[in-house]
Amino acid sequence: MPLIAARIRLVLKGLTPPYVWNALKAVKDRLRPELAPLPEPESEEPPEWEYVPEGWARRDADPAVKGWDVDAIVAAYRRKWPSFVRALEGSGPLGVAHEVPEDVEVPTEDRGAHNTVVSYAYVLALTARKKDRVALLDWGGGSGHYYLFSRALLPDVEIEYHCKDVPKLVAYGRELFPEAAFYEDDSCLERQYDLVLASNSLQYSEDWRGTLARLAAAASGYVYVTRLPVALRSTSFVVVQRPYAYGYETEYLGWVVNREDLLEAAATAGLELVREFVLVDLLSARGAPEDPIEHRGFLFHAASGRPPERARPA
Repeated sequence: MPLIAARIRLVLKGLTPPYVWNALKAVKDRLRPELAPLPEPESEEPPEWEYVPEGWARRDADPAVKGWDVDAIVAAYRRKWPSFVRALEGSGPLGVAHEVPEDVEVPTEDRGAHNTVVSYAYVLALTARKKDRVALLDWGGGSGHYYLFSRALLPDVEIEYHCKDVPKLVAYGRELFPEAAFYEDDSCLERQYDLVLASNSLQYSEDWRGTLARLAAAASGYVYVTRLPVALRSTSFVVVQRPYAYGYETEYLGWVVNREDLLEAAATAGLELVREFVLVDLLSARGAPEDPIEHRGFLFHAASGRPPERARPA
């Protein structure tokens, strides 16, 4: 319940003009009975999200910042995988979010996740129009969650699935889906794809502009960047996430990318914006120059590209 209450508060704050929010807060403070001030706690747990003014230099200075390639993340994925598979079975809602706190069943009625999944369904259906097979590169795709999403969303379309991620997650993905292609390096970018997907991943590339350009070069059809934290008023900045509640015994850095910077970098890479998506997820990073921080999705079309390569019959 505290997590749900915090999310509701962030959503309301994000939708309420600042002057109205401050006025409401002032009224609440006047109505609240006078209480003796509480003593300051001797120590405070660091927040899940926090602004990092020194940027990516934090990675070398803080041993807690281990990134994604750690055993704890793979172990958490293993524990949650059966629940994720169950959530996609049948004809229930698509509000499926696989990143949930420990000992929580993967939900099917998370409205934020539903928005994200149905937005991806639109992208996948547009890509698959007049096709019976789609070559998909899931850049930063973990162990293949979007492979199952894709098969559930378009069961009559063959998904030729390719996934790039860190070695430990790639090894687990190969266990789950031996018929798919998993990559630990950039050799996945040496061919063309109908759809290049970067969901909740581009922000973890220190050189996100260079990464976006390489993804664009590998797309003969579309590039979909989604679940990207965006800054609408400030310049791009770096935050740290401490995802211990999810069983991830690590910390990692990520960008909050200025929206205009993203669109400029995409245009430079030869990408044309087709559709922008607003997502429900908000985060609040302590000390950040912009708060709350929203997530968005951006569907681009590759202005030029070769037809996607097809695997030759064995």
